[in-house]
This record gives sequence, structure tokens and C-alpha cells, in this order.
Amino acid sequence: MNCDKRNRIFESPMKTHCFLCLFLFYPLLFSAQVNDAFSDGNFNANPAWTGNDTDFTVNASFQLQLNSSGSDTSYLCTPTTYPLNSCEWNFWIRLNFSPSASNNARVYLVSDQQNLQGPLNGYFLQFGEALSNDQVELFRQTGTTIQSVCRGTTLIASAFAIRVKVQRDNSGLWTLSIDPSGGINYVQEAQGTDATHISTSFFGWNCFYTSSNSANFYLDDVYTGAPIVDLAPPAVDSVAVNVTGQVEIYFSENVDLTSSQNTGNYLISNSVGNPLTAVRDGSNFSLVTLQTNPLPVNTLLTLTTTGVSDLSANPITVAEVDTFYFSFPDYNDIVINEIMADPDPPVALPNYEYVELYNRTSLPFYCRNYSITVGTNMQLLPDFEILPDSFVVLTSTTAASQFPGIHVIGVPSFPSITNTGNTITVKKSSGVPLCTVSYDDSWYRDPNKEDGGYSLEQIDDQMPCTGAINWKASESASGGTPGRRNAVNGITPDNSFPLMLRATVTNPTQLLVYFSEPVDSIGTFSTSPPLPVISPVFYSDDHTVISVTLGSSVQPFTAYLLRLNGYHSDCAGNLIPSEQTVKFGIAEPALPGDLILNELLPDPYEGGAEFVEIYNLSNKILDLSSLQLSGQDTLTNVLEDVHRLSTESFIIFPSEFILLSTGKSQVCSFYNCPPEGIFADLSDMPSLSNDGDVVVLSDTLGTILDKVIYTSDWQFSLLQTTKGVSLERIRYDRPTQDAGNWHSASSAVNGTPGRVNSQFMNEGSSGNMTVNPEIFSPDNDGHEDILEINYQLDKAGFTGSLIIYDQKGRLVRRLVRNQILGTTGAFTWDGTNDGGKKALTGIHIIYFELFHADGEVRTYKKVCVVGSKQN
Repeated sequence: MNCDKRNRIFESPMKTHCFLCLFLFYPLLFSAQVNDAFSDGNFNANPAWTGNDTDFTVNASFQLQLNSSGSDTSYLCTPTTYPLNSCEWNFWIRLNFSPSASNNARVYLVSDQQNLQGPLNGYFLQFGEALSNDQVELFRQTGTTIQSVCRGTTLIASAFAIRVKVQRDNSGLWTLSIDPSGGINYVQEAQGTDATHISTSFFGWNCFYTSSNSANFYLDDVYTGAPIVDLAPPAVDSVAVNVTGQVEIYFSENVDLTSSQNTGNYLISNSVGNPLTAVRDGSNFSLVTLQTNPLPVNTLLTLTTTGVSDLSANPITVAEVDTFYFSFPDYNDIVINEIMADPDPPVALPNYEYVELYNRTSLPFYCRNYSITVGTNMQLLPDFEILPDSFVVLTSTTAASQFPGIHVIGVPSFPSITNTGNTITVKKSSGVPLCTVSYDDSWYRDPNKEDGGYSLEQIDDQMPCTGAINWKASESASGGTPGRRNAVNGITPDNSFPLMLRATVTNPTQLLVYFSEPVDSIGTFSTSPPLPVISPVFYSDDHTVISVTLGSSVQPFTAYLLRLNGYHSDCAGNLIPSEQTVKFGIAEPALPGDLILNELLPDPYEGGAEFVEIYNLSNKILDLSSLQLSGQDTLTNVLEDVHRLSTESFIIFPSEFILLSTGKSQVCSFYNCPPEGIFADLSDMPSLSNDGDVVVLSDTLGTILDKVIYTSDWQFSLLQTTKGVSLERIRYDRPTQDAGNWHSASSAVNGTPGRVNSQFMNEGSSGNMTVNPEIFSPDNDGHEDILEINYQLDKAGFTGSLIIYDQKGRLVRRLVRNQILGTTGAFTWDGTNDGGKKALTGIHIIYFELFHADGEVRTYKKVCVVGSKQN
């Protein structure tokens, strides 16, 4: 697809859809001429239409529409009494279905009877038939006998909206012309002679329908009367500079071949001069393309057009219009600004999905051959223009007419937007993304609005790459704001820079580098050990992945360091510090025992997520893409509920933890996740039962690397609730299935996703308690104001109480009461007593009492001194 920055230089006051403007110069010769655009909102007067009037309505777009039910035939007609000498009929008609023998329409140009469903003498146009090559056909009807007069060429076998013009001269020659786009650029398609009937009394239409199409017939802009004489010259509707640098002129009507291809009739300012060639389009006679001398970039140009005539020989005197000529838009010049993923039940908007684009620059864009992709469903977009600081709404062709008054593009086979989340991308013809958003239903921030009828709106259009924090449910009473400013309020400051998360080797000379948020500009990289770095480029549509080509191959069994060298920034301009580094290397196959299960959370907090943590116990570089997590049938040992850990290369180095969950944010909102932690968000994972389950880590061939069968009894027996408390592995060197090698996380943290377990013990751990400093002065002078009490235990499962006495044995402070302890930990004392006052100066006894579930009791005592500053 191609889209060039330019301005549509002129919007003619004569719009192609304005019906009344067509007749400014037409003689009104007939006493019963019809000229009805239904702009008064009814069909009961000026003129009055009669027939099955309860079956019709004038809709919000001021179109006459069938509004019936069931299967039936309905008609309306209006008086048109004049002789058939020199006459014209033209109108716009839409059938929003594929016509057939039981679903079609007849437009009676001529009838001597008001009842269009009985015998009559006249002429009608047929729209729809039993065959699949439907075309518009003109028939003569005499009584109940019909005879074809002529047949058009435009196919109407599927839903259509066209404009038709029929003329008849004094000799009985009928001419049928059609604009398949619904405009007024008619093309003559057929002629036929028939002078059987010489006068008319009524014009009308008769609709044949089944229940599914009882509201899918539309008629508008009806004119019957004297032939329309064109006395107005063509106007320049718009000018576009296409991607090849050619100037495209769009006239308001078809133009004459000779005058339109005369290069002397066009002049471009800024010394560009007359065009080298001027060519009228072979099928669209209102389009002329100019090949010019090179156009200056970012310069206001004036195009002067003279002497170009329409097909009625009306020449343009002078038409001057301005245009811009620019290059292609950059990433996020146009952004996705609003998403209606779940319109049902509707609030006050039409019940249709849509995506709104916003041009956040000061430059106009003309977009040609672009596409929209939702998930994996891609559809081409019709050509469209989007002016500076303006909006365009993309929706289905069926829905387009339901959004009057805004710039809407009807997209054939518009891709379905899933309610719960997906990735939406608009791309150029080259495949390069223009803008992209990966949303999910948590972005609504309101469970009521999440259920339907409300759109997702961007809060700050200048921060399009900040993700979820920049979106929320619409606050409009209508449920959304398609085509206008979003109703959501708030500021989305982006002061944080992207983090370089990881790098993977896709082949010996290519790396993929992953970032925590989209990167707007690319800087340089270096490696250690050194490798030549060539041409970093964006790899993913959302700019979160950069491809780095290397000048020499990555060597196996070697850990490399990739370093940023500056100039990388996000769309808010936050530069990424050059000291950021990640490791990369070529992965080896994982064998049993290389990776172990290290922490499980079967019973997450409300709003949280289950997780499984694994640890690389080997000295190998391993790859998650070759691994899977599953359950197992305890009777057959067959793996079940199997989920691959990554569909792309995801490296884990020796002594690293990887947290597996369906949402990092759902985990880290409850636990202290380390910034350097490695998290693999899975689309789904095996469910962990609170009562007990089987968790299996295996390779994709089914070889089990580690397995645990846990039960709820593994949790600490004195816990009142296990909600949010993970099961932690105590030692790496003890068997995974050893129940004594697992324990509830310390109550100080309740879980340690992405870091060393709170219950972890090295092989040589022993029990002890220390205090530091032994003498402290809690006077808030910044020097030794706090006493730190550290402990280390040789096994998990202790509950402890920490009490402080003065030298006479009097209770001063109960610092800890029956707290579940980790194998290591620390407490602090600020020197105050239970009453919140400073303890007396002097010696104090720290008494640490521990109880284990197996009945063991331990006590530790230490002495400290509360001092004071001497004056």
C-alpha cells in the first residue's frame, strides 16, 4: 500500500452526493415533475407518495427505506403526468443483499396506474433476477405482458448502491446510463427503441422480499422530468500527488478527452511549470494524471487549470487550487485512536464494530492500497484521505451508512474485532506498519463497560506507544466518539524508558532484541566478545522487537553480552541508557535435571494469576521454545493440558529463574518482582488445583525434565489461609518429589517470583542470629539510629516471636508475634517501646523464640545497648 503526505487541494462546494445542486441550471418544463431527496424527513408531501405507505420510512440518512416484516410485496408511487416526448429519470438505489427471484425491485419510470402490483401500461427497470449475472434491465409492460427494451452491463449480483439515469427522446430511443459507485459520473451502457406508450401518470417502485430483507431496500435523489441540460463547467474536486510523484486531478464530472489531455491547460507554481504529459483515465473520465517536472518537497504549490471542458463542452475558465507534496508518513503519524470491539448491547451508537484512525500531525495524507489486520485476518482498505488533526472511521460496508456526518470508510469483509483482545495493525503496501495496538479487555478499567456498548479510547494521542495506561473505556454517554475527540480524560505521562529484555539467536548471524515497550528510533549495538554489528531494523509491527544482523557468526558454547550504544528512544523521546545489556548465545538441548521446578502458586489472590517458576540448574544455555508445561494422568502417565512455553526463541542462561504465568502484571501487582526478572507470559497454561496436582516440565518430544506431584498438605500447617502463598523449593540438590524439600513462602513476602526463594537454603546453612550494631543511638541523627537483627536457619517451617526486655527483665517491645519465617531474614528495631516512646538508655536483651511444625523449639538471645548522644 502507498500513502503520500499531501493535501487534497480543493473541496468543491458542489458535492457529488448533493442532489439539489444537480438542477441549478435545469429547465422545469413539466407540470408534474418529481424532484425528491427526502430531505424533509417524510414521503407524505412535496411530493406525496402513496401505496403500502406503512411499509416504508425515511431513515436518519434521509433515504426512502423499506421497513416491513415477513415476506411480501410493497410499493409506493407518486404522480408524474406528462407526455413521453423528451424526458429524463435519475435516482440512487441500494439493495443491501444479493438480489434473487424472490428478493428484487422494480422502479417504474412510467405507469398509467397507481397500483404497481396489477396490470398496467408503462416501463420499469428491473434490479435483480434468478440468475447470478444480474444486470439492470429496462422493460415495457402492457397489461401483464413484459418485453425487454435494453439491458445494462453493470453487475448487481451482490449488494450494491448505484445511481441510474434513463433518457428518452421524441423518437422513442431509450438510453440507460449508470454510475456503479453511486456518484454522477454516468457511463452509457445500453440503448433501445420503444414508442408503444406515449404518456405517464405515475413514478414508483415495487419491492419483492423475504423476511430477511424486509428492511434492505433504499431509494433516494429521485428526479423525473425534462432532460437535464448541463450548462456548468467542471470543477476541480481534489488534487493528489501519488507515490510516484504524479499529480492526480479529480474533477466533479467526466471531462472531454482532447481538452483534458492538453498540457497547456495546466500550470504548477514554484517553477514546476506545465506538465510533461496529461492523461485522462481509461475508465474514470473524471480523473486526469499529470506527469510533471520534479515537485519540491514540503512546499505549498498552486495548480492553475484552464480550458478543460466537460462532455457537454462547458470549459473551465480559471480554477486555482493549492496542494502540498510530502513523502510517506512515519510510524505513528496516523494512530489507532478508538476501538469498538464489543458494541452489543449498544448504548446509543449503531451496533457495529469499528476502528478510528487519527492523524496527529500537521500534514495531510492520502492513503492508497493500505490494509488493516486484526489478529491474522487482513483486509485491503479503500483509498482514503485523512487531513491534519482529523479522524477516519473504518467499519464494514454494511455499517458505513449508520454513521452519518463523519468520515467513514466502508471496508469489504471488515475483520471481526474480538472482545477479549487482539492486535490491530494498519500497514502500507510494502508491509511496513503504519500503526498498531495490542489491546485486551482489562484496558476498559470498568467491568460494567467491559460487557459491551462502550469503545476503548486513547487518552493521550501523543503517547501512542505507552500501551494499557493510555487507554480506558469511553466516558461518552453514547458509548463512544467515532469521528470526533475522545471523551476520556487524564494525563498519561511517559517518563520511563524502554528496557532491553532479552536477545535470541535466530541464525548464527542474526539476533532478535526484545524491549519492554515500543522503540521509536534505533541506535547502535555492540557485543562482547566483539562481533561486527550491521543494520539494526525494526522486526515486529509494534516496534518492540529489533532485528540485528551480525558480520560474523555467533559461536556455540559461548555467552555473549549485547550492549546498547545510545540513540534508542520511545515515542515520548525517552532515551534508553547505553549501559543496558542482555546476554545471548546459541542454545543447547535440555536434558532431565538441567531445569527444575522451583516455585508454584496454585491459589492466587483475587485478580492475580497462578504461576510456575523454573530454574536453570545446568551450565548450559537453554531455549524455552523447545519446552512445554503440562499435567499428567496419574493412571496412564499420559501428558495432558500441554502448553508450549514459547513459540519463538527464548533463551535462559545458567542460574536464571523464569516465571511462567498468563500475565506478569497480574503476578507482580502482588509480589516484589525484580526489574531484572525474566517472565514468559503464556497465552494459557495448565490449571493448578489448590488441593494438589501434577506439574510436568518436558521437551516438545515428551521427555520429562522435571515433575512434581504436590498436595495441599505441603503448605505450612499453621497457615490460616493459603490464598496468595506460594510453595517454594528449599534446596536445588534434593529431589523434587521430596515433600520435605518444599515449604510455604515466608509470610513476610508470600512468594518470590523471579528471584531466590525466601525458604532457600545452601548446603552448608546453619542456625544463628546476629545484631548490628550492638550499640545504637535512636536519636534520628542519621548515625546508627536503627538496630538490625538478622537470622539464618538450617531448615524451613519455623514460626517465630521476637521480644525485647530491659536489663531488669521488664518487657519493652514485642517486635514480632508468631510470624512464619523464611530460612533467612531480618528485622529492625527503632529503639521505641510498645507505647511508641524511646526505650531507656542501657542494656537490652533480644529474645528470639522459634517453633517448628515437627515440635522442635529453639531460642536465641542477644544483647544490645540503647545509647544516647552525650552533650
